[in-house]
Amino acid sequence: MAVRVHTSGRSTEGVANVAAQLISWPDLAVKRTRRGLGFRASGREIVRMSGDDTAELLLTEPVIDRWARVLTDCHRVTPGSDAGWVTMTIDGRADAELFLSLVSVAIKVNQSSR
Repeated sequence: MAVRVHTSGRSTEGVANVAAQLISWPDLAVKRTRRGLGFRASGREIVRMSGDDTAELLLTEPVIDRWARVLTDCHRVTPGSDAGWVTMTIDGRADAELFLSLVSVAIKVNQSSR
């Protein structure tokens, strides 16, 4: 599947690059939505990408509560649009690597919470 996500052009390591990487992850299924791309793990949506320099991730409320200080201190992660979700700005390699690491956490916690 070709990935065409509009980005701000600020970084080659942004959301489009992250989406391209996530497509190859065997635990994730990609779905185009009217807002952009969504990724599901075990039938549950855990990543939302609208095409700008942000993406949403379902970390779950217990993980957010446990990691609140760390997530807040990184200044890239903010509360998401729904409970258990966070929004992250992805603008560069370090942000992309952090987001991909958090996706791994989201896959694990969402499998065990079902």
